[in-house]
Amino acid sequence: MKYFVISDIHAHYDALVNSLNKYEFNRNDEFHHLLILGDLFDRGKHSKQVLEYVYQLYKDNKATILLGNHDGFLLDFLKGDDSQVMFNAYYNGFDETLYSLSGIKLMSNNMTEIRESINKRYPYLLDWLESFPLYLEIDDYIFVHGGIDGSVKNWKKLLTRRDLTWSYEFELPPVPGKTVVAGHTRIPTIKYKNVNYHKLFKKKPKAFDILYLDNKILIDRFVEVTNELNVLILELDK
Repeated sequence: MKYFVISDIHAHYDALVNSLNKYEFNRNDEFHHLLILGDLFDRGKHSKQVLEYVYQLYKDNKATILLGNHDGFLLDFLKGDDSQVMFNAYYNGFDETLYSLSGIKLMSNNMTEIRESINKRYPYLLDWLESFPLYLEIDDYIFVHGGIDGSVKNWKKLLTRRDLTWSYEFELPPVPGKTVVAGHTRIPTIKYKNVNYHKLFKKKPKAFDILYLDNKILIDRFVEVTNELNVLILELDK
């Protein structure tokens, strides 16, 4: 099976489709499978298009999606938790997600109306988000959105959703005998701090490429700057 591994789409539909086309992902090839390491939503303006494209691949058994922290924002909202909505709208572009999916502009007093609209348009969405695994293990690889603390021996039982979707893999001890593939960390931000990333991309686009570390592979290309996704292709037995 050839896995096309991507992450952190953040509602950039054109980047999603163009990147998969560039790397010749073929939804009609029985040996091609798309693996998304979370964060379908927020920041970009096309959550609706990303959702519908990815969901169809999922229904056709052509895609597996892990939960990212931004997917968790939408999951919690659809379950009735409004406590972080305005914060995530201000800092994380969650208002764009809600507008794209509901057609209603976010205000401080219309969250129930927005939730009802999304549930009516996408009655499958809540259950689908709840089905997203926090990690996936295939052969000698572990795929996750954020990171896995390899010093925790029983991490599969002890690490929480927040641990696995919010932590930064490059900061964590490795998992013995495994290679962890993660998103969440915008690759250029590891080496380049407090710079203009748009200018950096023009001067050093390779700074945004897939980063290979000891027992770790990081793939978040910073789509808001590059309008591109890194695509990691792995040929695995399962």
